[in-house]
Amino acid sequence: MWPGKSTYLIPLGDGLNFSTPLDQIGGSVVPTPLFFVRCNYPPASLAPSDWQMRVDGCVRRPLTVRLADLQELPARTQEMWLECAGNGRSRFQPPAEGNQWGDFAVSNAVFTGVPLSAVLERVEVESEAIEVVATGADSPEFQRGLPLEVAMQPDVLLAWQMNGEPIPGPNGGPVRMVVPNWAGIASVKWPARLELVDKPFGGYYNAQRYIFVDSQGRTLRTVRELPVKSIIAWPDEGAMLPRQAHTLFGFAWSGFGAIERVEVSTDGCATWTDARLLRSGPLAWTRWELDWTPGSSGKVLIAARATDSASNVQPAQPTWNKFGYEMNAIAQRQVVVSA
Repeated sequence: MWPGKSTYLIPLGDGLNFSTPLDQIGGSVVPTPLFFVRCNYPPASLAPSDWQMRVDGCVRRPLTVRLADLQELPARTQEMWLECAGNGRSRFQPPAEGNQWGDFAVSNAVFTGVPLSAVLERVEVESEAIEVVATGADSPEFQRGLPLEVAMQPDVLLAWQMNGEPIPGPNGGPVRMVVPNWAGIASVKWPARLELVDKPFGGYYNAQRYIFVDSQGRTLRTVRELPVKSIIAWPDEGAMLPRQAHTLFGFAWSGFGAIERVEVSTDGCATWTDARLLRSGPLAWTRWELDWTPGSSGKVLIAARATDSASNVQPAQPTWNKFGYEMNAIAQRQVVVSA
């Protein structure tokens, strides 16, 4: 296991990617060792003193930034979730291309850093610039464009701390971007260069992957903000439960608004009950809980669905797409209650 990460992480099987064991999470914040890991390439090994980032392109004053430079600027701390765009991909039928994640390639943590806008203001962005293209230090091929109007939002950070400690290398330390509400691909790890460009970026991770391609092969859009979603953290699929009082729990989030409601069914989606919502911040996910005492023994299908403040509701069926992004169909778990 990589330094700073827990052996309790759930391996995807490729040696690079690990899910969070969400049944172990109390409250809303995922401890740093349990924060999920998603890598397109092996992580860069960078000492804090070695990290630097070049900011150039359509700017008047190109600049090279080091960690010490960032730490001289006013810092901002925010609790927020990050989710891999392919989280839940294994639930698509027919199968979609890509890593076959379960539901737990998502985590929530407290990040500290400097608003990206503070750095962009220093380089004096030219009026023709429309996107910021970030290149990760792990590979010159890893590039992702972010619209300038999004990059300038105060909650988009160049972060160096997670949960009050240095960000581990596998999660992007010593410095990573964090872009609230967007698919994790936007939160580039180990950024080595930010280039301001005057036309839409057409790189691999903007134009060939992290795009929504429908069943007819049509490219509809780029993957950006993630849809409303809830997941069941406990109990797990196939769990054997005694016939006594239990507290079901999970997490819900949306890239389009706050979570307004999570409904839980314990009878195969025939009836629904509102869960308790434990909120911890405007950009954080929402923990939900429901006290439940089974009325009988046997198989039980538990389900959860969320609604956000923009009136988006989790669908019963997902929208199939070639690369298996944005799986947000109603979460379900079948368990067995003992006699």
